[in-house]
Amino acid sequence: MTTHKTAKPLLLLIDDDYDFSSDFLMLLKDYFECLSAEDGEEGIEIIKQNNIDVILLDLMFEEKENGIEILKKIKKIDPNIPVIMITDYASVDTVLDAMKQGAYDYVSKTPNMKELLLKIRQSIDLSEYKRKTDSLKKDASKEFYKIVGTSKEIKKLKEKILLYAHNLNTVLITGESGVGKELVARQIHLNSSVKNEAFVAVNCAAIPKELIESELFGHEKGAFTGATKQKLGKFELASPGTIFLDEISELSLDAQVKLLRIIQNREFERVGGTKTIKNSARIIVATNRNLEAMIENGKFREDLFYRIDVLPIEVPPLRNRKEDIPELVEHFSEQICYDLKIKKKIFSEEAITIMTKYNWPGNIRELQNHVTRAIISSEDDTVKKQDLDSKLKGENSSIDFVIDKIPETWEEMDFVRRKAAEQVSREIEKIFLKNLLKKFNGNISKAAQSLGLNRSSLYKMLKRNNLE
Repeated sequence: MTTHKTAKPLLLLIDDDYDFSSDFLMLLKDYFECLSAEDGEEGIEIIKQNNIDVILLDLMFEEKENGIEILKKIKKIDPNIPVIMITDYASVDTVLDAMKQGAYDYVSKTPNMKELLLKIRQSIDLSEYKRKTDSLKKDASKEFYKIVGTSKEIKKLKEKILLYAHNLNTVLITGESGVGKELVARQIHLNSSVKNEAFVAVNCAAIPKELIESELFGHEKGAFTGATKQKLGKFELASPGTIFLDEISELSLDAQVKLLRIIQNREFERVGGTKTIKNSARIIVATNRNLEAMIENGKFREDLFYRIDVLPIEVPPLRNRKEDIPELVEHFSEQICYDLKIKKKIFSEEAITIMTKYNWPGNIRELQNHVTRAIISSEDDTVKKQDLDSKLKGENSSIDFVIDKIPETWEEMDFVRRKAAEQVSREIEKIFLKNLLKKFNGNISKAAQSLGLNRSSLYKMLKRNNLE
């Protein structure tokens, strides 16, 4: 198995002219990590073993199958891999046939280098966008993206979602960490008039403050050190669909000014750019912080608050709708067992009773983590009391995190609660990754593909959990 630890895109050249391939790859090696194949059979095998970012494919081969036949096979393996045809002698009809079969574009065997690099970069960007959009649409249609529960609080929440879905004003979703604010945002999107467009989620807290504007609004080539090419921001990728800005409170004051403008005028400029770009993305924001208190402390703009607080939705904490816990446990059990490819497990009445008595400071996210752990720990088809974490049973927790002092403010309490939930999340993530690697015999590429991730993203997760 070939592995590649590089930030460069991985390019595959399929051509039976050895001299041409050698010269061509010499020109490209500074920009891409390059692999080559002399025929379709070898090329297909390389594609199966690697996460290829772009393919350059000759149209004419002296022996075996031609480029069109190879192209068809490539598209069956992964329709999103961009393929650029290389030709000098093909007729217009042959080139058009290749485009109909899914080729991104074509170039001459003596191309203009600047034009070739531009086409390759554009094809990779388009492919990445399609993958993300397809993944989002696929995820959004999954059964587990429904809101589970029949409690009075959840019924009110569902009514508000339907009420707001067809109104394209900005929605502000509030609620504690782990209650499912992104799920609510997705439901608004799925019930709206733009449900067939992209849903782009952005965690504002996960992006370094110095990069947030570039991530949201994009940047022009040369806008700052490292900006070697133009980049589209999340707003452009989301338009005309929905952009979801989670943890909006973490935006810098400078980014808040830009966000205010795009809400007011539906336009923005990329970082380092002067061209005004119109945007029609529906905006949904979320926070677990008290924005009004942040306004008093000068950390959040008052004018932005009134712009986003048009259609407010508060997601109730799990402790306020405990009657939904049995249904949630069954729902997560079905989902988790399906993902683990094991027979569905049920939870005993005693286990459900214990879980219902617990207050769930980490809310839905914490519940899902405990269900996952209990299913993995249980050796039977039924999850019993002994399979539950000691914390749920009122015993000493098996997860040891230190509270420096008893929290005295809402912010301190919320921080400690999130710290506890995150520690549980990390432990569950590690268990999941171990099981994933076992399932694919340590093949990181196949494991990543099964999750819809690229290899480098999964590798970072493994490194974070000391599973290299």
